Amino acid sequence: MTINRREFIKRGLGGATLALAFEIGGGSLLLTPQQARAQAVPLQQLTADEAAVLERLAEALLPGAAEAGVTHFIDHQLGEDPGDCLLIAKYFQVRPPYRDFYRQGVAGCEQLAQEQFKQKAAKLNVAQLDQLIKMIGKPGTRTPEGYDLSLFYLCLRSDAVDVVYGTPEGFERLNVPYMAHIMPPEGWNG
Repeated sequence: MTINRREFIKRGLGGATLALAFEIGGGSLLLTPQQARAQAVPLQQLTADEAAVLERLAEALLPGAAEAGVTHFIDHQLGEDPGDCLLIAKYFQVRPPYRDFYRQGVAGCEQLAQEQFKQKAAKLNVAQLDQLIKMIGKPGTRTPEGYDLSLFYLCLRSDAVDVVYGTPEGFERLNVPYMAHIMPPEGWNG
């Protein structure tokens, strides 16, 4: 079943209730991004270093994003057909392949971390990471090559929000009534 991002959010299929087909040992297994992270499912699109930076940045942007499996969600979606991809980058009209967009964002953050703090982004302390986040979140922040880090910031933050709060359970954690136009069928798992 292919769904678009709007249906994904409307049905509350993110986070704890979204089952994605992860490739494991030559087979496919339906897992939530959180389960995939907990089971250390190998990433298919991102390197370990890229994933470490994405997870650290996403967790700084939205505590709980790492545990919710944001990196596994992004990695999975980078392997999808761009027309079926649920990443917010698609809706900001980022040119596919989206893997290039995320890789350039990670590379730009690494470059800034080296320039400002003389170390890798995933190894920054909390204060340094906060400064890095403020830099990339500032509208118009670009790498010397012209890559828009502020767009990367916006996309990563939105992907983290979708994974953590884009479900009925996420709304409940916020103490906000989930009022979808059409509730997903009970027991729906993907």
